[in-house]
Amino acid sequence: MRKDGSSPAETFWADLEAGDWSSDPYFQKPPDEDQIHNCAKLLARLKHIGEKGYPPYQRAINFLEDGVWEVKYDHHRVAYFDTFGEGEYDPKNRVDDRRRVDPDMKDEFWWYPELDSILRLTNGWAKEGPKAPPEAIELALLVREEDVDRDKPQ
Repeated sequence: MRKDGSSPAETFWADLEAGDWSSDPYFQKPPDEDQIHNCAKLLARLKHIGEKGYPPYQRAINFLEDGVWEVKYDHHRVAYFDTFGEGEYDPKNRVDDRRRVDPDMKDEFWWYPELDSILRLTNGWAKEGPKAPPEAIELALLVREEDVDRDKPQ
């Protein structure tokens, strides 16, 4: 949530779920069945991460920057980060060196860090090129900062 009370992720999600996200470059007339389908797939992937602590498979997510990740399905993306919800944030980046993880960790997700208990969505977008748009990443980082600030005790 932004400091002004708005939530880019909530707006994106509601429009995608209804099949009415008109900013989508592949938008069909509403209700866009592809958007509705993709929203359900994104939700299933987020649920898996929340319940299991890792994605359903490697290509379901990407690391973006400074502890912000994206979950993806087709061309739709939603950025998320983790927090324990008390106004503090410890970025969890992709692990690049297998020697830095528990030696008993032998599964394919050794590179995915152990996240805090709360996952928060920041914003969503449609991917059109080989990388996430820089403005989408910048917004995700800004939303995270403002969202975590809202958790700080007054």
